Amino acid sequence: MRTILALSLLLFLHPCFAAITVVTENFPNFQYLDENGVLTGTVVDKVKSGLAKSGVEYEISVNTWSISYNAALRDSSTCIFSMARLPAREDKFSWVAQIGGFSASFYSFKSDQVKIANLDEAKKYRIAVLKNNYSHIYLKDNGFDERNQLILLDSFDNIYDVLKSRRSSIDLVILSDEQFKHERDGDKTLEDLKPILKLPVGTPQLYFACNKNINPSILEKLIKGFADND
Repeated sequence: MRTILALSLLLFLHPCFAAITVVTENFPNFQYLDENGVLTGTVVDKVKSGLAKSGVEYEISVNTWSISYNAALRDSSTCIFSMARLPAREDKFSWVAQIGGFSASFYSFKSDQVKIANLDEAKKYRIAVLKNNYSHIYLKDNGFDERNQLILLDSFDNIYDVLKSRRSSIDLVILSDEQFKHERDGDKTLEDLKPILKLPVGTPQLYFACNKNINPSILEKLIKGFADND
């Protein structure tokens, strides 16, 4: 009984300073934890500046993409970056601001043997892709089967681990071109991984977005704060 009372008092007294939680993933060079555990990357200053100008109190949490995506999908006080804006996601989130753009390609260690000229030809191969990210949704929308063609992984770290340890089980992987260049510069075991076909989608845009049920007054402040960045 005394333990229950102590826990209840602790919960009651614990202050909640953050109006929102901002979730993200390690996605070099856009945002990632450096060797000192500091969040850095090409969009981080823009995001922090927009949040500061909004006046909304926040805390940032870095997780795998699946954890971050599901948190933003389910929790009304959670926002996320960097997320591609897709028709399948349009009504699921409140889109605050565009913060960048990226390109992605099919990569293979077997570039001499694997040749693809279009998406239909890629359907002959086993493809590793990050669960719930842009490429996963794009391939599903274009007829790729999650049971036979797509190997779904929870984080980019898992993708690289599988590529190194189980090359024979994967024919292709889809990666952000900028992210791959960053990883390859720090890991020479990836030098044999080559892009063989760019996803035919132009330059998808990355956004800062929030749960669709976020408090309207907070959303208004966020939109204004990020607009003042421009």
